[in-house]
Amino acid sequence: MTWIDKELRKRERLDARVSAKGDSQWVEDSTTLGSAKLLALWQKLESANEALPEKLRLKREVSTANAFPSERSAFLMFLVAKNGSGIGYTGDAIRYIWPQRNARSSYNFWIRWHPALGYRLIRRVRPSMFSSGIDEHAFNEAALDHIFKCLVVEARVKYWAVRKRRFWLF
Repeated sequence: MTWIDKELRKRERLDARVSAKGDSQWVEDSTTLGSAKLLALWQKLESANEALPEKLRLKREVSTANAFPSERSAFLMFLVAKNGSGIGYTGDAIRYIWPQRNARSSYNFWIRWHPALGYRLIRRVRPSMFSSGIDEHAFNEAALDHIFKCLVVEARVKYWAVRKRRFWLF
């Protein structure tokens, strides 16, 4: 028996175990549900943009081949403010981008969907001995208006302002 036969049998057994459990169907369903939830959230942002007067609307960019600069190349759609900040839809997440850099923690953040936890807000921070370098919290859906207002007035969206708080002040 060659190593190829062994590998084929191993993969067949693994596929049989996964199909018996039904895990692959659950993962596929949760991915589809997550995409639908994120698309619904993105459509709320786009409808808010369309409701604004023409002078206040954010510029809407749609991805074509090499249409965006390198930091925006992964986006399918992007709403951009005059100062270069913006929010974009990638298909599996929504990302906020602020043009200035910060060495300690990123001003940019992602909004993702987790099947068990709902909308999650994720940003990169400088790793330390006690942290992994990723800061993750629940996303406050009521903060969409705040995000949109900050984009229109060209102010930075603060991470703590769009996350759900565990206690009254924190």
